[in-house]
Amino acid sequence: MKRIVLLLLVLHSSLFTHRLFAQSMSEVFQAMPDTLLPLLTERNRHDMIDFYGNHMEAKVRNRMNDYARLDTLTDDYLHLTLSKVGVAEMKLLQTEDSMTIVCLIRTVEAPARDSQVEFYDTRWTRLHWLQFPVPDAASFFNSAPSDAPDVTEGTATADSLSFVQRSIDDLRLVEVTALPDAPVFTLHVATDQLDKDEKRLARRFVHPLRYRWTGSEFVRYQAQR
Repeated sequence: MKRIVLLLLVLHSSLFTHRLFAQSMSEVFQAMPDTLLPLLTERNRHDMIDFYGNHMEAKVRNRMNDYARLDTLTDDYLHLTLSKVGVAEMKLLQTEDSMTIVCLIRTVEAPARDSQVEFYDTRWTRLHWLQFPVPDAASFFNSAPSDAPDVTEGTATADSLSFVQRSIDDLRLVEVTALPDAPVFTLHVATDQLDKDEKRLARRFVHPLRYRWTGSEFVRYQAQR
């Protein structure tokens, strides 16, 4: 009898653990605390999921009487338009020991886009031990040709690029986006604070960075223009 009870307890524990680690994005979103996305109520989130599942426009009025919209919802990814200046993304990441981690990205455009990235378990307990990579400004730059003419002639010099790099580094606004179908994240450094000539340099020499979640850490891709 004791062995049967023990087996039942083990089975119950296993089922609970599987439930905890195998939730879908819609379940995780529905259970999300209001404090993490204060513009949305629990009812807002429920209605969005319901509308989206019935192939309707998943659009609701948020707490500021503005419109919010659920743009994309898959088993492990979500994209929300929270307001005219705010968006949020959520991505479920699997660890090597089969734990599910919720990556929450909140981005505000005012006017340059800047993102905050946080990690939680599926019960929405903050995982402070996991941090998203924070590259320095130089990581976003390609090398400038040593014989390039001056910026006043329409092209870049090393000195001009150095000035742009320092300007970007002073502000350090970075937009982070997630791929819906892969554990890959793209970082775009803000260039809104630059003047016309500096922005032209940035278009030539500043590139986004990509990181992939491996199950234990974020690994950087080779830089792409």
